[in-house]
Amino acid sequence: MPWNEPGKNNGNKDPWGNRNQQDGPPDLGEILKKVGGIFGGGKSGGSANKTGGGGGLFTIGALIAALLWGVAGFYTVNEAESGVILRFGKYHTTVGPGLGWRMWGIDQIYKVNTNELLQERVEGRMLTRDINIVDVEIGLQYRILDPEDFLFNLSDPKQALVQATESALRQVLGDNNVDAILTSEKERIRNDLQQELIAILDTYKSGIKIETVTLERALPPRQVNDAFEEVNRAEQDAKREVQDAQAYRNKTLPLAEAEAEKIRQQADAYKIEAIARARGEIARFEKLLPQYMAAPEVTRQRLYLETLEQVMSSSTKVMVDVEGGNNMMYIPLDQLMKKRTGEEDK
Repeated sequence: MPWNEPGKNNGNKDPWGNRNQQDGPPDLGEILKKVGGIFGGGKSGGSANKTGGGGGLFTIGALIAALLWGVAGFYTVNEAESGVILRFGKYHTTVGPGLGWRMWGIDQIYKVNTNELLQERVEGRMLTRDINIVDVEIGLQYRILDPEDFLFNLSDPKQALVQATESALRQVLGDNNVDAILTSEKERIRNDLQQELIAILDTYKSGIKIETVTLERALPPRQVNDAFEEVNRAEQDAKREVQDAQAYRNKTLPLAEAEAEKIRQQADAYKIEAIARARGEIARFEKLLPQYMAAPEVTRQRLYLETLEQVMSSSTKVMVDVEGGNNMMYIPLDQLMKKRTGEEDK
């Protein structure tokens, strides 16, 4: 029953002995002896006095050790990190940022920065599809996406990343000719390389996320570099000539098309004019036909004179052959017309 239960004559005893409450607080040494007696004391009072002190110190030491063990179990994971906890060396759980507690000595925690952008460079000498050798240098930027896979699926994540990059390089460059790698299709090859590397790392379950892949350098070996440079210069010259030709075409073709359209319109106008003139001549001859039928000789003479007048009106010089003579008469009509015009003006 409780030591201070009401209605019982407990003699105002406390749990530490027959002490009166008015005597003041119990002595610390007596308390330790009592505790030692409870946890490790002997059966008799004498033996308790002999062994109680040692058992009390053991109990206090055990309590302090338990307290220290509990305090040592606290840990802190930073904002940019994730914590992976192992229990007895086996994966247990993944924890996020903040304060946490683990069983110290039993659980182990590995902290992994999942926000840091890591970088790596890989160099290699690769064989292309057309049996040429190319020295390449690749720049990688990546993050740790899954801490558990990153820590436990790969024995050496950095070395595995390098080997996966070299494998992707062999695959992609082996499917392309050296000209495409060195000149015209670098961007496509870079995209193919990134996709191939991502597929390989996903197969490994590496926990790595590739952010960017850059083709830093792609050059032929030093021994044949001059020949490749000459080829590159020739290709650049060819591209420049093609561009110049296209520029000339873009400049000349519109002018030629405009000139062709002008000639076409003139031809259409001449066609319409010729048809109209021919129809007018037909109408004129249709009107002359009745007159010719009525007086053929007169009509013929009149047509001759009208034609002669039309022809001579545009001529400035007239040569007259005198019948029966060897001389030819020259009549300067232009001069005569000018003289006549001057006299009329006066």
